[in-house]
Amino acid sequence: VVSQNSSASGSSSQSRLSSLVLKCYHNEVSPLRVVRHNGPRLGMQFYACAYWPISKATCGFFSWVDDVNLVQDMHFQILDKDTTITNLENEVKMLKEENENLEDQLDEVGIECNERRLMMECEADDKRKTYALLLSWVFFAIMFWMS
Repeated sequence: VVSQNSSASGSSSQSRLSSLVLKCYHNEVSPLRVVRHNGPRLGMQFYACAYWPISKATCGFFSWVDDVNLVQDMHFQILDKDTTITNLENEVKMLKEENENLEDQLDEVGIECNERRLMMECEADDKRKTYALLLSWVFFAIMFWMS
C-alpha cells in the first residue's frame, strides 16, 4: 500500500521519496530498511512489514526501494495526466460556453440584419411609391396642359 503525505509538493525524485509513506498489510507504516548482511544486495534499501523481524505476526509485505520509486513515478505520471485531462475538460467546457455565447450573438446579429433589411425594403418601397406618385402628377399635369 503506497500513500503520499499531503504536505509534499516537490517534483524531484528525492523529495517524492521523502514524502512517501508505505504501509504494510497490517496498515502500519512500513519502515525503510537496509540490507546489512554480506552479499550482492548489501546496502540496498527496502520496505518490509512493520512487525518484521521482531514478531512472527509479519504480514509478508516487502518491496525494494527501486520498485517503489518506479511505482511512485508511475503514480505521479498518472496524477499529471489526470490533471492535464481535468484542465482540458475545463477548457472544453469553457469553449462550449463561449461557442454558445457566440451563437447567441450570431442569432441576435441575424435578427438585427433581417430587421434592417425589412426597413430598407420598406424605405425602397416608399421611394418607389413616391416616384410613381410624382410621375403620375407630372403625367396628369402634362395631359391637363395639353388638353
